[in-house]
Amino acid sequence: MRLSWFALYCGLMLSISAFSIDILLPALLSISDGLNASVESVQLTIPVYMLALGLANPLFGILSDRIGRRPGIFIGLGIYSLGAIVCVGAPTIEVLLAGRFLQGFGAACAPVICRAMIRDRFQGVQLARTMAIASMFFALGPMLAPLLGYILYATAGWRAVFALLVGLSLVMFISTWYQQETLPPESRRKQTLASVWQDASAVIRHPQSKALIVLSCVSTGIILTFLSHAPIIYANLGAGVGMFSLLFACISVGIVLGQIINHRFLGILTPVTVAFYAAIVVACTAGVIWFAAVTNLLTVYLFTALMFMFNSSYLLIFSNLVSLTLEPHGQRAGMASSMFGFFSYIGGSLLAALLAFVTHEQTNRWAFCFMAISLLLLAGLYRIVKSYD
Repeated sequence: MRLSWFALYCGLMLSISAFSIDILLPALLSISDGLNASVESVQLTIPVYMLALGLANPLFGILSDRIGRRPGIFIGLGIYSLGAIVCVGAPTIEVLLAGRFLQGFGAACAPVICRAMIRDRFQGVQLARTMAIASMFFALGPMLAPLLGYILYATAGWRAVFALLVGLSLVMFISTWYQQETLPPESRRKQTLASVWQDASAVIRHPQSKALIVLSCVSTGIILTFLSHAPIIYANLGAGVGMFSLLFACISVGIVLGQIINHRFLGILTPVTVAFYAAIVVACTAGVIWFAAVTNLLTVYLFTALMFMFNSSYLLIFSNLVSLTLEPHGQRAGMASSMFGFFSYIGGSLLAALLAFVTHEQTNRWAFCFMAISLLLLAGLYRIVKSYD
């Protein structure tokens, strides 16, 4: 299997959740009107999705270690498509949230199993560099999703957005069919409840993995609070839905730039050092956004430029946190990947849901919270870097 095609497949699988969230952003306010629901309740479609994603991570980690990577993906995509179908016909916000929960639950197969597939084939710096390549392909989701979401929402209504996600699951099902299995039968683990607990404990008690998983909760909260507030911030700054979709796609190009930088720097610096330098950029960007917001200097284009810089740095942090967490756990890569996702997605979702109600759709409040948690992430990475010295 050629590395480029393998990385492309993993990148597209990893982008399922980003695509499933970003494609919905242009239609959030329309969903609020269509279902006669508050904006805050519609914003919950993002953290609810991610909460389910986190809850299902251990299941798919255990499943993929037991029956293989490909069968686990097939099961997950089936659950994901069922959730998308529920969303297409949702008559109320409660049913929509239930469908999003199912979507997120099924989508957990993608990050858990694809990261494990990469770990099956690589280790050390090559593991981190392959994860960086996959993350470059991952950027296709955030770049294309808002534009597609806007076109569908504008021409056929917000329900058409979820219909497209049903089609996406079918495309990825076919793609998985042509992928090779990376976990040979002799390496599969018939786990008991006791062995599952032992593996999970080994991951979360490992000094390196434990610290990085805690930081992953903060980093996930940072990106989710931006995603759930992005349509509102742009609306507050005077941008229409069409302009928002276009500018959001421009912001996502920063992911590609960041991963090109990441791939090159990993040949010179350690993954934790790259993550730390990226966290400095994230914290500085968040500080400038807050200052511009409170001084009424924040404009649509300034915000877009600053979030482009944020995106160019954020995934340097997240992808290297993943690699560093998985690195010590070659024999239990599925469990290590699932534990990372379980805690990061649940912790980040709860943080984003809390901030959605704290900020009350006010850009100034959001900017302060965004800066605060960015500084918290920087402080945590600083401690880890010092421990490596």
